[in-house]
Amino acid sequence: MIEIKIAGKTPCLLEPRKLQITAQANEPLDEVLPILYLAIPHSQYSKAFGSVTFLLEGKLVTVYSSGKINLGCVFREEIAVKLLEKLKNLLLKALEYYEKHGAPDPKLLEVRKKLNPIEIYSYLPKTNCKECGEQGCFAFAAKLANGEKTLQDCPKIQLPQYINNKTYLEKMLQPIKL
Repeated sequence: MIEIKIAGKTPCLLEPRKLQITAQANEPLDEVLPILYLAIPHSQYSKAFGSVTFLLEGKLVTVYSSGKINLGCVFREEIAVKLLEKLKNLLLKALEYYEKHGAPDPKLLEVRKKLNPIEIYSYLPKTNCKECGEQGCFAFAAKLANGEKTLQDCPKIQLPQYINNKTYLEKMLQPIKL
C-alpha cells in the first residue's frame, strides 16, 4: 500500500506567499512512472532522471522513481494534503495496472513521444473548417498537443469517415486509461 508523507515545505520561488511541498512515498515508484506518463495526457517523462511531471488540478507535480514527490506552489498545507491524496489514488491505480498488465510496451512509449502538432495534424481531417474555434487544423493540432483543446472540440473528426484517425489520436494522446 502506497503511503505519502510531507517531508518538507519551503516558500515558493515564484510566489513567496505560497508553499513548495516535498513529499515522500513509502516505496520506490519506478515501475509506475511509464504508466503515469501514458495515462496522464500532456505529462512529461524522463527515463534518464527517473521522473514524470504533469499538472494535477492546475498544480505542477513531479514524481520520481525514488518515491520523492515535488508539488508546485499551494496556498496552504491542507490543499497539498488533498492533492497528495488524489496523487496517491492515481499511483494506486497505476500500480494496479502494473500488477495486472506488467510494464507497458516500449513501443507505446515511443508512440506517445511522437506527440507533436505535425504528427497530430497528419491525422486530422485538414478541412480548416474553423468549427473548433481555431483558424485551421494545424492551429488546432498545436492546441491539442499542449492540452488547450481536446479531440471532442473537432466536430469533423467525430464523423464516421475519420473513425480510424480519431482512434489513433485517442490512443496517442492517452494510451492507458486508469
